[in-house]
Amino acid sequence: MLNMPETDKKIVVDRYSKRYKEFGYSPKALGWDKGKQDLRYHILFEEFNLENKSILDIGCGFGDANKLISQKTKDYKYLGIDIVEDLINEAKKIYKNENNINFILDDFLKVSLNKPFDIIVASGVFNFKLLDYNNYQFIEAFMKKAFELSKDGIAFDFLSNKVDFQYEHTFHSDPLRILDMAYKLSKNVILKNNYMPFEFSVFIFKDQSFEKEDTIFTRFKNEKKYYRFH
Repeated sequence: MLNMPETDKKIVVDRYSKRYKEFGYSPKALGWDKGKQDLRYHILFEEFNLENKSILDIGCGFGDANKLISQKTKDYKYLGIDIVEDLINEAKKIYKNENNINFILDDFLKVSLNKPFDIIVASGVFNFKLLDYNNYQFIEAFMKKAFELSKDGIAFDFLSNKVDFQYEHTFHSDPLRILDMAYKLSKNVILKNNYMPFEFSVFIFKDQSFEKEDTIFTRFKNEKKYYRFH
């Protein structure tokens, strides 16, 4: 398993620690504005049934995903993981009274998690250009480990390279290359680029089963109950 070099990890930690000291508990500390942060989480979770599910949020920041999840269900277990100590400490304070919500300070590619999770998501994790690591190798290593750990599936978001302008420090992924990685893990995938013009999300589902009679994914038939087959 490839791991993020310490040089790149230090850059990430320093960047977010500096923002936290400047903005405190705010989406600005994560480089977001509130409206878009809420939309990103809405997109990442909208293809999953969250009822009675275990959820792993990689690069969880302040654990703000719980605001959306708790609107959909009260019956879930959440673990947030991040490499930035300031963010994890703040998240623990915010959710200290919630027994179903926990956080750990660790590197996802290094940590050994002793149980699988139903749903695994990552938002904003792949948005910065790495200096000592190939970004696509980093993404693929994340994707493979997360998919192996998930029972229902995974959802990650990305900055798209289908843009007119890129900052020097940001990494913009090629949607087709990310989709190719996804298809190596499952036939049952979704790429969404219909909510923001310069960002996209990829969903990779564990259940690839289908009936030969209709060649429609079983998961789709179960989840999309409005769909009728006659």
